[in-house]
Amino acid sequence: MQGDYPDNFRLDFAVSREQANAKGEKMYIQTRMAEYAEELWQLLQKDNTFVYMCGLKGMEKGIDDIMTSLAERDGKHFISIWLPEL
Repeated sequence: MQGDYPDNFRLDFAVSREQANAKGEKMYIQTRMAEYAEELWQLLQKDNTFVYMCGLKGMEKGIDDIMTSLAERDGKHFISIWLPEL
């Protein structure tokens, strides 16, 4: 899909057993998201953005911390963008 739609699709991985971050530590999804936090935040505000994350429940806090801080910086409430049906 990325080959067919390079401007509209992005696939990224964070595999803690196989990758390391810039500090040489294990790569977790929240670490990967922090690398692209601003770009992801801008995309999440669009109606046509879909994000799929797969992993353990323990990663939720790190993701929430990143996105909540970006939302608050912009005077927004993260949960209303992430889960608008609530």
